[in-house]
Amino acid sequence: MIKNIVFDLGNVLVNYEPTKFITKFTNNSLHQKFLLENIFLTAEWIDFDRGTITKDEIARRALKKAPAELKEIIPNILATWYQEIVPIPEMEAIVKQLKDQGYKLYVLSNAPDDFYKYEKNIPALKYMDGIFVTADWKIIKPEAQVYYTFCHHFQLIPSQCIFLDDLPVNVSGARAIGMESFVFRKNLFALKEYLIDFDIEITI
Repeated sequence: MIKNIVFDLGNVLVNYEPTKFITKFTNNSLHQKFLLENIFLTAEWIDFDRGTITKDEIARRALKKAPAELKEIIPNILATWYQEIVPIPEMEAIVKQLKDQGYKLYVLSNAPDDFYKYEKNIPALKYMDGIFVTADWKIIKPEAQVYYTFCHHFQLIPSQCIFLDDLPVNVSGARAIGMESFVFRKNLFALKEYLIDFDIEITI
């Protein structure tokens, strides 16, 4: 019996599009590629979400390799990267429906300390019974320890949880410990059809 619905943040409750964000700073495609690959697609960014590295360290490493034209842009990107993380409007209504139906709701997200700078901009969070941000725990999805720690912290039984994430690898990690899981691709109809299998009905 499902009692808990667990949400990722990026591209589940909010839009997270670093490729689009970078275009605000340069229209040079080679520079855009450099910024994406040396900031957002790095092992350092994963450690940033894990809470074991600072933005200053990401900047230091990127600046070592950056062309002169990007020396000022890199710190600006890191200072403002979260400012265009905006809610997916339909998801707030879905979250509210699930809350009204009596389900316990949680967030389980790979996110850095900067989360606390933009959380107030995500209306769906007011319905949550708990929020688990990986930087607070120094662990990260899809490591098994994340899901075990999350469930232990909130005293949840994995088989009573549905986990929604946009990345298949994170969904696989949740399934491995017994959580029902769904790869969410911003397709609300597909989500509705998935939830029906558990006798959970939402209107979209």
